[in-house]
Amino acid sequence: MNKIITSAFMSLFLFGCGDKNPMPEKTKPQKVQSEKVADGDYAVKAKIQKGNLKKAGSEGVKEKVDLSTISGRNLSDLYVKMLGIPSGIIPSHAEINFSKVLADMWVGKLTRKKGVSEATIDNAHTPVALYQEDARKINLKQFITEAEAEVKIVKANLNWDKVCAGYKLKDKQCFTLKLVAKDIRGLDLVAYGMTELLPSSDGKLNVKYLDILLKNAGSNFVMAVPAMADSYLSLGFYQFTSLALRDDGIALEGASKASRYLPEKYRIPGSVIKLRNGENHRAAYLFVIHNLATLVKKLNEKQTATLQSVAKSKPGDIVTFMAVAHHSPSGAIKAMKSWLSSKDKTKKVHAPGHLNPHLKGRLVAYGYKTDSNLDALEYRK
Repeated sequence: MNKIITSAFMSLFLFGCGDKNPMPEKTKPQKVQSEKVADGDYAVKAKIQKGNLKKAGSEGVKEKVDLSTISGRNLSDLYVKMLGIPSGIIPSHAEINFSKVLADMWVGKLTRKKGVSEATIDNAHTPVALYQEDARKINLKQFITEAEAEVKIVKANLNWDKVCAGYKLKDKQCFTLKLVAKDIRGLDLVAYGMTELLPSSDGKLNVKYLDILLKNAGSNFVMAVPAMADSYLSLGFYQFTSLALRDDGIALEGASKASRYLPEKYRIPGSVIKLRNGENHRAAYLFVIHNLATLVKKLNEKQTATLQSVAKSKPGDIVTFMAVAHHSPSGAIKAMKSWLSSKDKTKKVHAPGHLNPHLKGRLVAYGYKTDSNLDALEYRK
């Protein structure tokens, strides 16, 4: 995609991002002034951001997009919002300006009735600017391969002994963590990311839809989509917030905790806004490791032994835990403990069935959606 960053869009952004390892000048979007404007009214800055986002988006280029794999489907919600088309029956083709779509979504985020964080206002331009620099159009197979490559980087370089010491795990807990975490694949991460980003539990639809986005909008579009339902600076395929990833000298959260046990050159940035390309997958895997470490620390010996067994016999349930723990770590752990403690007395089998029946409330839909996404990806393989 051509570089489409207008002078109006960039005139507001006066200061550099301050990354530890700055990007080359031609690809580095400048950062909006972080001080409060005038009388301290962040609404003023939000208004300026929205105006410049709209300007940048409007100068994007329309592209003819083949939607034939999902044409005829009656879709709404994020499915049409990320394509910039009306709700209803999907046509076979559409002309789409993905820069405008992305900019409009960030404008929508800034316009939330309940407001957004100051960090969101300060940084709303950055994902759009980065996308316009490099869309990275790839297909779903390449996207999964990229995720697998990031998983392998972590597996090869993570100091597992320090991980276990840092999370204060006993020997059996440490063994269990490594056993479970080392079987996780890039494909598993993509299934969990689909659960986070896409609303439907129709895995086949989600696979076709994601492939369309990756081929036509690009992977950096997927990594730049804002989370519309919260006030945080949250975005991307995995919809990360600062609760899942943060290391800024003030707080250390989630994936950033596990990242500290990698050699410095492989660590993820300390803020979601600084993630680039495949680092999103790396962060997702590190967040999985963090959540698994938190889980095994809270299991008793019988539950730990059962987890070792089901990790090999029922790997799909581990993927379900990954997705549910992203949404609600405490709820996911409670469900896992319930499942691992259950027993079929007639067959003397521990953890019979699957994790899903042990999920509660809003987590039920997450579990079944993840199963469907994983099945569809496995079938596509």
